[in-house]
Amino acid sequence: MHWFKRAALIIVLLIVALATLDFMLENQNDVTLQFLEAQSPALPLSLFIIVAFILGSLLGIFVGWLVTTRLRLRLMAQNNELNRYRKEIDKLRTQAIQG
Repeated sequence: MHWFKRAALIIVLLIVALATLDFMLENQNDVTLQFLEAQSPALPLSLFIIVAFILGSLLGIFVGWLVTTRLRLRLMAQNNELNRYRKEIDKLRTQAIQG
């Protein structure tokens, strides 16, 4: 089953690579982008779109990492609090048994 997953992944990656190559070949028109009085050099439209996609993906991964790290820290703090409460309960139980 492991080889099937690996083969499926390779096939999907090849399809994505071919689709990207086709996209780049179909969108070779040179364009310039202008934003806040800054103008880019004339480059193929596909290059701008692919760079934007890659930057967006990296930003999404970074934000996901930040959220995951924040949640892990919160979970660690709650685990510490839970352990403190468990120790307190055990202490109260031993006092009740002795008393």
